[in-house]
Amino acid sequence: PVITVPNNPIAVDNSAGQCDAAVIFSASANDNCNGDLEPVYTLADGTPISSGYTFPNGGTVVTVTATDAAGNTATSSFIV
Repeated sequence: PVITVPNNPIAVDNSAGQCDAAVIFSASANDNCNGDLEPVYTLADGTPISSGYTFPNGGTVVTVTATDAAGNTATSSFIV
């Protein structure tokens, strides 16, 4: 599989007085035999997340994983 992630870093302003912000993001995953694959997003501790997740102020690494029907796995990451 091949994964395409957003440009690093994704920067979002939070509201005044807030220490976090919801962030919309997307990545794509494709495989030469299986076509489009569903990317899976996780934080460093393994917590699964999805677009719209509320991130704390500062940089957070999001890992993107995709697995094809043959069990081949690819990973990439981006920073929010």
